[in-house]
Amino acid sequence: MAGMQNIREGLTGNLTKLIVIAIIVTFVGSIGWAGFFSQGNANTVAKIGSKQITSADLNFEIASQQFLLNQRFPDQQIEDEVLVEISIESLIRKFGILNFLEDNDFYLPDSYVFTELAKDEQFQENGKFSKQSFDAFARSNGFIPQDYLNRIKEDLALEFWKQALIKSSFLSKDDIQKSYNLAEQERDITFARLPITKFSEVAEGSEEDLLEYYNSNINEYFTEKKTRLNYILLSLGNLKSSITIDEADIEAEYNIYLDEFDSAERKSVSHIMLNIDSDRTKEQAISVLEETKARLAKGEDFSSLVLEISDDTGTKESGGSLGVTDGTLLPPEFEEALYEMDEGQVYGPIELNSSVHLIKLTKREIPKPKSLQSMEPQIKDNLVNEAALLNYSTLLDRASDLVFSAGSLDFIAKELGIKIIDSGLFSLNEVSDDLNKPSVIEIIFDKNLDDTFIELIEMSDNQAIVFERIAFEDERVIDFDSIKGKVSENYKSLVIEKTASDFVNKTLIELNEGLAFEVVASNSDFMLETYKGLKRDSSLLTSEAIARIFSLPRSKAGSVYEASVSNNGDYLIYRLDSVQNKDVQMNQETENAFSEYLTDQRVLAEYSELLFATQENSAVIRTN
Repeated sequence: MAGMQNIREGLTGNLTKLIVIAIIVTFVGSIGWAGFFSQGNANTVAKIGSKQITSADLNFEIASQQFLLNQRFPDQQIEDEVLVEISIESLIRKFGILNFLEDNDFYLPDSYVFTELAKDEQFQENGKFSKQSFDAFARSNGFIPQDYLNRIKEDLALEFWKQALIKSSFLSKDDIQKSYNLAEQERDITFARLPITKFSEVAEGSEEDLLEYYNSNINEYFTEKKTRLNYILLSLGNLKSSITIDEADIEAEYNIYLDEFDSAERKSVSHIMLNIDSDRTKEQAISVLEETKARLAKGEDFSSLVLEISDDTGTKESGGSLGVTDGTLLPPEFEEALYEMDEGQVYGPIELNSSVHLIKLTKREIPKPKSLQSMEPQIKDNLVNEAALLNYSTLLDRASDLVFSAGSLDFIAKELGIKIIDSGLFSLNEVSDDLNKPSVIEIIFDKNLDDTFIELIEMSDNQAIVFERIAFEDERVIDFDSIKGKVSENYKSLVIEKTASDFVNKTLIELNEGLAFEVVASNSDFMLETYKGLKRDSSLLTSEAIARIFSLPRSKAGSVYEASVSNNGDYLIYRLDSVQNKDVQMNQETENAFSEYLTDQRVLAEYSELLFATQENSAVIRTN
């Protein structure tokens, strides 16, 4: 694992912080506490080398996979069995890598992780890492501290491995140019378009054919679940419109603003910094900055010297700007000097623990409070929001009490003074905006829900719903006789597609056996067209057709054929006629962008290959 130390040192506490947050977000957002602790750590799901995958690992991975799937496909439900299998396979790959790293002597000690965690203030006490704070944080989020630490270590180790791949990937200039030329390659084709309507003259299916098709595709012939609700909406937005704010209240808020207004002088400060390290002593740094100060006195630009001299990479592009201080934000050595400085003055060198600085006071400013007239809209809006939030909280509490104590939605609506809305009967595909929330949909389409049940659900921080279901129709099989016409249409479409596919396959066999394209076209009564200079980004054909055309071997140009289906169902049969390679010279910007793209693709491919290769070469034992 040569080079891992450099990778490790190159990553900062920000990565650890992101991993800490990601674990919590995934965990809390997906399964809650009960699901995580339901099986504990005792049961082993699989073994990879020396690594054991426990039921706790599986529970968490299921949560992670569910979270990712919900992000990508918010409206799609994945069967539990499928989700479990996906999660187990993911864990086998993950622990295969961890086992590989361990076998190659890559190990992250607790002390290293604690050092990284110490960069996060929430894990500090008196400026130092506190194991007690970390343990308390883990427990407050539902984790056993050691389990949580192990997850952080595992994710860090995998991230180091990925970073090592990225940093070791290399493309020569020649590789980049060849790949770019290949991307710019053009191909000439001859093609025929076969409209699907050409095959529409097919015999009607017999009663027996239709009934067999119906039974084989019974899942297509179900009614949709439908439900009907009476409901009332509790909305923060609706409350705002009924709130009035007195001028006296606005003036009182403005006076509070004036009383709290900080009129301390603000100073905009820039600096030039030199580090004191093994390559430069304090005396050498001071000498350089003295020379720099002399150059400034002769009229050289401060920002230009920042770019030339400063070691502070974070402020180079902003002219060395350290922002604005009110006398408390910068080191005391800076603040003391700034107190006596004039606008535009440069002072220094100033010595700190491991650096030496020149500072420049770029601007002095005493802030002035805004006028009542300019602040009135903002103050009024704030007061309306505060009043609405208070009223909404009171309304929500009142509604919650009524749901448990009242016997009907009519009574609740009357008590709250809110009109009841009748949703009408609707299916999952017809959900209104008022009800289109997963937490609501899950309940209202539950066939086991008692129709006398009244429920309150908070759909967001500013909206809730109180509802009762007054009707429900579960999905059911539609009998054959009532949809015989639709079954006939579906059956005919299937026959048309099969007839077209059989014809195209037969034609491809004839063409690849040597029959001339022109003869086939004449016999089948379709027109041949040509397209010259087809490129990979062409919009003439579907992406699938483009991919197939560019995968045809150039050595067989003039005698190789392929087919694909258009978006409208028509078929295309095409022949590769010729290939033109382009020697296109890239400018530097294009070369950089293309090189970055190729590197990303290569790293992704290498990462996937190594992932599966490690899995294949690991001794995996799956248990029940």
